Amino acid sequence: MVESGSNDVDVAIVGAGVAGLAAMRLLEDRGVRTRVIEARDRIGGRVWTLRDERLPHAIELGAEFIHGSAEETVEMLEPARLLANAIDGHRWRMKGGKLRKLDDFWKQLDVVMRHLKGDGRDESFADFLSRTPGGRSAAEARALALQFVENFHAADPRLISAIGLSDGGSPGDDREEQRMMRIGTGYDGVPAWLARGLGERIVLQRAVDRVEWDRGGVTVRARDPSGQSTTVTARAVIITIPLDVLFAEAGKEGSIEFSPAVPVIDKLKSRLAMGSVARVTMLFRERWWTEKISALPKDESLDSMSFVQGEIKEFPVCWTLHPAHLSAMVCWTGGLAAKRMAELPYEERLSRAITGLARNLGVTKRRVESQLEAAWTHNWDRDPYARGAYSYPMVGGSDAAKELARPIQNTIWFAGEAADAEGRNGTVNGAIGSGRQAAKAAARAIAT
Repeated sequence: MVESGSNDVDVAIVGAGVAGLAAMRLLEDRGVRTRVIEARDRIGGRVWTLRDERLPHAIELGAEFIHGSAEETVEMLEPARLLANAIDGHRWRMKGGKLRKLDDFWKQLDVVMRHLKGDGRDESFADFLSRTPGGRSAAEARALALQFVENFHAADPRLISAIGLSDGGSPGDDREEQRMMRIGTGYDGVPAWLARGLGERIVLQRAVDRVEWDRGGVTVRARDPSGQSTTVTARAVIITIPLDVLFAEAGKEGSIEFSPAVPVIDKLKSRLAMGSVARVTMLFRERWWTEKISALPKDESLDSMSFVQGEIKEFPVCWTLHPAHLSAMVCWTGGLAAKRMAELPYEERLSRAITGLARNLGVTKRRVESQLEAAWTHNWDRDPYARGAYSYPMVGGSDAAKELARPIQNTIWFAGEAADAEGRNGTVNGAIGSGRQAAKAAARAIAT
């Protein structure tokens, strides 16, 4: 049991991703003392930016895009002096060995996704597709929708909730929600801005492994890489670790033991899942895709290409850094294909990404390899402090994020993209919003 009056701080925060940092910022601005405990040697969590002198642009290993209105993220761009560029350019589709423009991507997607609003009975997205929404003429739209759910949502279509997708799963015909932006100088500017001036509140390289609690008090135990233990006592705790780290078996690296146990964790294991993605950023000697591509229609060019989407399962989506005029591309795969990719060594994952890009553009693998100068990737599934990409609701779990966000006896809060009550899972703005909501509730509880 936690002894009252022995608090080091008012609120302990586990995890220095954007949810934890947003919670810290709000609480400290209100005069509430915090301590953030982070297992990694850096802040940012699944926002991880690299830089290389050969590329005058940030290299993102994790989050890259700002999707839609994203108020929590967009509102800090100007004060943080972060320049976000809108991604325009053309989408292309490789089908049957030919490239064609896909500038009506969102419209085609909506042909299928608008049918998700049914009679209120939940089902998997795979079962939804089996009923051929949109009719025979929408076969290509259904193929795009399946690719979207597997890759954008990082989901297994046999598991993800159709009801969950019907509420914000795609932007429909809302132009603002279709918008995508990228911070060319690096997404890590967001966590850096949230943490500004509060570095002394953040303890790095301390992996929390035990939380002892009762109403109104917690003791958080963490260990450094040498195994030495550190404890922080507080009146409340906000847990912002990724979903599958929260679900990890006792004794596994990154897992946390709660004493007494918190039943909602086991309860939600059948309603929320962690998706998988594999992304490889490749730097080339030149923008070779702007030269002759035989799969292109006559008199067309890929000079202003933003995305290209193919028919393959592994790395079906690739994109340039457009509007930046740079010789780099990112190749992406999600869902089950990404989960299988996580089992492979780096060299094989890179080889398959090269193959995917070649097939998506209708060129030889040798042509891509001959231009390759460098490549970067990170295996998030094998990262013990991530254990995947981001979360999604399973069948019957469309309200599970709201349940995860509810306080435990006004002492424990869970926050992060998986606990965003507004359903913005998988997004940085959802994580920020969730962290702020938990912080507001914790501040109220402490005040009373």
